[in-house]
This record gives sequence, structure tokens and C-alpha cells, in this order.
Amino acid sequence: MRLTLRLTPCHGLNGSMEPMRKLAGEGGAMAHGLALVGLPELELHGMSEAVREETEIPGAVARLLERLKGQGAIESREVHLCYDGTSDRTLIRVTAAVGEPMTGTRPVTLPGAGTAAVIRFGERPVNTGDAWLMVDTALRGKGLTAVGPYRQTIHGDGSVTLAVPVSSGTPRTEAEAGA
Repeated sequence: MRLTLRLTPCHGLNGSMEPMRKLAGEGGAMAHGLALVGLPELELHGMSEAVREETEIPGAVARLLERLKGQGAIESREVHLCYDGTSDRTLIRVTAAVGEPMTGTRPVTLPGAGTAAVIRFGERPVNTGDAWLMVDTALRGKGLTAVGPYRQTIHGDGSVTLAVPVSSGTPRTEAEAGA
């Protein structure tokens, strides 16, 4: 079964599209507004790499996409990327997955969430890290926190959807959790 996130255009959490326009830049990807929606669980087929720092994520994504491309998995298909640092605080598991089994892939499940922040761009943002920063900042302004794992879907038409489960309140630091 293939699930696709369906979004309707809306304004940002603060009612304005301006942060999305600034993120897109001159001639860049325009975003539909940040929305809070339920996020379905996805049963996919993919491959993963573990990295220790956020700065290593783009390299891991490039390698995984190249491996999928070598299997013919990218042309006109949705590719789901997942960045999960929730199960092991010392590693970030980077996963690239598609709907159909391919050589070199294994079954993967991207967990669903009752409430997630979702935003769709007409094309890939120039800097996905900046797009996530914008999402996190907008959430904090509404008293919400991204709790991960983070998802990025590259659609067959070139558009991109970012999605992350959220909770109310601010996250506790490790020192607060241990106290």
C-alpha cells in the first residue's frame, strides 16, 4: 500500500507566508504553510547509515540517494528520507526509502504521529537544514516542540514535504531529565 501526504495550502503558524518566502529566496522553492496534521505510519523499503553529527547528514543522504539511483529507484518515484536521533542520542540514523522492494533495500517503518508539523515546498530547498530550523522556530513560537524523527519526502514532481511529530511544551535538557 502506498501512502501519500496530501496537503492543502495554508498560511504559516503565525498567519504569514513571509518566513517561507525568505527561506525560499530569489527564484527558490516556495512553501505551502506549516500545518499541524496527523502523520501516517509508512511501510517502505530502504537503506540506512548512521552519522554522529548533523553536519554529516547531507553526505549520508547523497550516498543513500546515489545507491537508490543505482537501483533505478528515484526516477519519478517518491523517496522518503528519515533522520532519527531519538533511539540513540549519540547517533542519527539517516534512512532513504521507497515504496517498492529493490535490491539492497530492507523493510523499514517510518512511525506515524497523532500531531505533526508539515510543510511542502514546490522544489527542494536550497538548504534543508535552514528549512528545518524555520520549522523548529515556528513551533517554539506556538509552544510546540519537534520530537522526531524528522521526515523529508522528495516527490516525483520535484516538490518536497518536511514533516516532524510535535508535542506541547519545551524539551528537557539531559541535565533536567537526570535531576
